[in-house]
Amino acid sequence: MLPTDILLIHASMIACTPRVTDSANIGTRLLIDARSGMLAVKELLGSKLKFGLIALAIGLVVSLTLLMAAMSEGLLTGMTGAKGSLAGDALVFQGDTYPILERSVLSAEDLQRIASAEGVANSYGIGHVIVSVNSTDEPFDARVFGLGDRFDQLPLVEGDLVSGPGQAVIDVTAKVTGVGIGDTLGLTPIDEELDVVGITEDRQYVMTPAVYVDLPTWERLYLVTALGRMQDAEGHGAPEPELLARQVSGSASIAAVELEEGFTLERLASELGSDFVVVTPEEAALAGNGMPEMVVAIGGIQVVSLAIGALIVGVFSYITTLHKTGQIAAIKALGASNGYVYRQLLVQITLLVPVASAFGLAMTLGASLSMPPTMGLEPQPERWAITLVLVYIMAYLGSLFSLRSILAIDPATALDRAEH
Repeated sequence: MLPTDILLIHASMIACTPRVTDSANIGTRLLIDARSGMLAVKELLGSKLKFGLIALAIGLVVSLTLLMAAMSEGLLTGMTGAKGSLAGDALVFQGDTYPILERSVLSAEDLQRIASAEGVANSYGIGHVIVSVNSTDEPFDARVFGLGDRFDQLPLVEGDLVSGPGQAVIDVTAKVTGVGIGDTLGLTPIDEELDVVGITEDRQYVMTPAVYVDLPTWERLYLVTALGRMQDAEGHGAPEPELLARQVSGSASIAAVELEEGFTLERLASELGSDFVVVTPEEAALAGNGMPEMVVAIGGIQVVSLAIGALIVGVFSYITTLHKTGQIAAIKALGASNGYVYRQLLVQITLLVPVASAFGLAMTLGASLSMPPTMGLEPQPERWAITLVLVYIMAYLGSLFSLRSILAIDPATALDRAEH
């Protein structure tokens, strides 16, 4: 005979006999309290298949949630890493660009004005131009960034930093296409070449590799790109190449600024006036290219995945509670309170979630190792820790589905139903 059947018979006998004394009731409750932590554990060990399937389902939800967190971080890095990681307290854009890197152009006079503004300790220009690389087996788009003299901000994976014209440091994601140290990148449609001298990481922009060159090299690329566009327009009204070269000389797309201690961005923006837009690198990273909408969508997906996790845990615990109506009634007949029964459920959740989380974490790590760098998967231990804590919280919230059923179980009615 199963322990549960014995418990049901014992509880039925108690329900049919006269009420015991208060001391007997106290003794029964003390016996139950002494075994309070064991009933939940014994049920887990006695129903390994059932609770194993529940742990598997929770683990899949955990894996989905962790993957979503990693993919969202990777997507944000792939979209904005090269812009959001620029060294400086502020980035200065051309006025009325909102601030979008692709639209901003600062002249040499603008850069000088920014550098000499009150509160500016140091500044350097940053150029940006879009190119395509056709010297590899698989052609790909890239974003070229011209840096003043601040190549030291790049996290170097291998090779050297840029030391002269025509040299480039490229993001590690370009290695997927076969690019390596010592290779020459053939650019199209501008018929230019760059020599790869170094590899960096976490420097993508709009999901394409960032290529870092010095400002003179960027000026040349920017100039031939602009002239190429004018030739596509059949040259109507196009300025002379020498005139355009003089206009581009010493210019940049934006400027990065390091502020003096105690000087604020608001004061710098007031100092420069409406001709410029002053924002932090983090704010610039989330501007343009559909980033505001993307951030909202990613946040919504993560919230929905957590809500699904809570629903799954809640449904499983609710169904399990319904299947144990007779056992819960028997325990109540012995004097157990609703709070005691609910605590047993919480003990089971506390034991199941770590096992499920470990399983989900293993699946997530396996998936992340099997994905190529271009997939945009970036595990963040801090975010994963927060996610696991949220899974725990959602599991406890999901258990509230069962609490109402526990409160509604009447020992006498449930036991009578179990006997028939």
